[in-house]
Amino acid sequence: MKQFLRPFLFLIGVCAILLLSDLQNRKGGHHIAGKTRIAIFRFNSNQILEVAENGVLDKLKQSKEYKNGNVEIRRYNAEGDMAVANTIASNIVSEKFNIVISISTPGLQVMANANKNGGIVHVFCAVTDPMSAGVGITGPAVNQHPDHLVGIGTFQPVEDVFRIARKMNPELKKVGVVWCVGESCSVACVKKARIICKELDIKLVEVSVENVSQVYEAALAVSSQAVDALWVGGDNIVEPAIEMVIAAANKNHIPVFTNNPNHAFKGAMANLGANYFQVGQTAGEMVNSIMNGLKPSQIEIKNIVPQKLYITDPAKLKLAGQWAIPSDLKAKADSIIR
Repeated sequence: MKQFLRPFLFLIGVCAILLLSDLQNRKGGHHIAGKTRIAIFRFNSNQILEVAENGVLDKLKQSKEYKNGNVEIRRYNAEGDMAVANTIASNIVSEKFNIVISISTPGLQVMANANKNGGIVHVFCAVTDPMSAGVGITGPAVNQHPDHLVGIGTFQPVEDVFRIARKMNPELKKVGVVWCVGESCSVACVKKARIICKELDIKLVEVSVENVSQVYEAALAVSSQAVDALWVGGDNIVEPAIEMVIAAANKNHIPVFTNNPNHAFKGAMANLGANYFQVGQTAGEMVNSIMNGLKPSQIEIKNIVPQKLYITDPAKLKLAGQWAIPSDLKAKADSIIR
């Protein structure tokens, strides 16, 4: 019996040592030694998310750790498919990356769900409202988010873009919006839109969708209700279909205003949003700080919105109604497309 007992006890001792040595990693990987493996998880090919990812990469590649060859980066894109996103998130967890950077609200939600045990440090960006994402974030303070989960919110300047639209047409009275009820970021933006519309005495006409295939018909339906303009806020379902929204608006000779500056190049009129390259850079700087020893539990969640305003000249759009660019907006705009 003794000849079996001694090897058995030795094996238990070895297992205990291995478990203890891995304890810190299993608690969240806050201490990173040796080569750091980073996963960048983008939910879809939305241009905003691509720009944010480029900003993240820009800062990561400036770090001393990366230049010394101590950082391995792998990039993932779910192309808007939730099943694929869940599989990617599960694989990131099972492959035991040190850090994962999720880009977008759905990316945050999927990754946080897969990483509930905190096995990986999770940094998020390009998220409208982290507190409403349902991932355990109750506020911005260090004690109001899980120890392994931190990042930056970027709440679209909804109120300001409505004020800009009103400046461009003082007679603006009725605005249509197509939005996805299943998107927490879209819900948050529409709530703000309702408040500012009430303040400005604008009627907000809402049509909801569940997927991209419904966007064009919904945009046609709301455009036909005598609205003066359409608005698109932060929405991972509607934004990839922005051309459909603009096409529906064009049929009725009404403008589209959005919270994504790049939509100006698609034909939207007033577009006020964040510089997502800078947003990504801020997230990249946060990751660099974590690699240098700062714990996620020591970092506050802040709302970062470096604003950009792109305006398409209304004269180019053949619109009904009196739309113009006041001189103060011309001075404020980062670009006017003629």
